[in-house]
Amino acid sequence: MPLVFSCLVLVPISNAEEAKLKINILNLDKPGSLYLSICKDAAGFEGTVKNESVEDSCIASVKEINLQNSEINSMLPHGEYAFTLYVDFNGNKKLDKNFLGIPKEQYGFSNNVMGRMSPPTFDQAKFAIAGPTTQDIKLRIGIPE
Repeated sequence: MPLVFSCLVLVPISNAEEAKLKINILNLDKPGSLYLSICKDAAGFEGTVKNESVEDSCIASVKEINLQNSEINSMLPHGEYAFTLYVDFNGNKKLDKNFLGIPKEQYGFSNNVMGRMSPPTFDQAKFAIAGPTTQDIKLRIGIPE
């Protein structure tokens, strides 16, 4: 009777498919540290925007950015996200604002949305990742036009 040997190879399988998010910064004024927060729910997004803090449902990163290197790439599980970003020009690790709370450094949101006299909501800024996705972001300073 012939002997039959078999080998079982276990390979971890991820239930969540991932895709690349590419963010192009279109109008960077000068080099600085880009602070990016990618959030998967409204509570995280709004907490990040209002408190300038990293919330549990958000992925935060900091990257040195300059006029020749103004692209950010991330791999994310498929789903809905919204992001906020700003460029810290003076190295104090925060978005500088004037006495009225109006930003003095460049900032932006996914989908290039702006709220009316306030930051946009998660629903305004959200976008879907179901395959390779690109967001072209025009940075702003001050009150949006």
